[in-house]
Amino acid sequence: MDRQRVLELALNELQRQRAGIDEEIETLRNELEGIGAPIRQTRPVPSPVTRRGRTRTAAERKVQAQRMREYWAKRRAQAARPVAAVKTAPAAANTKTRSMTAAHKKALSLKMREIWKKRKAAEAKKR
Repeated sequence: MDRQRVLELALNELQRQRAGIDEEIETLRNELEGIGAPIRQTRPVPSPVTRRGRTRTAAERKVQAQRMREYWAKRRAQAARPVAAVKTAPAAANTKTRSMTAAHKKALSLKMREIWKKRKAAEAKKR
């Protein structure tokens, strides 16, 4: 292709784009005239969903604090009450409650230390 042909093609493309832009400008002008007022740049107001946390007035906090005081007072009163005697089945004579011996606790503790030591070493190796 010769230079003149390339320039003609480029010119045709630019004119086509210009026609599209002119059309968009005209559409926007028509919309502005229909609205009547020019568009002003304003700062968007954050919606309640996007703002962080909720703000409460001092009165609301005071009411909430009073409710919580009453709630905890009630809980303390219930905890202080003696538990009603619950009828249970007689315990079998042979049943033992299992508890962990000091030696068993120490063995488990040492075992867990080894496990965590190996995990820590493996993580350090990965880095």
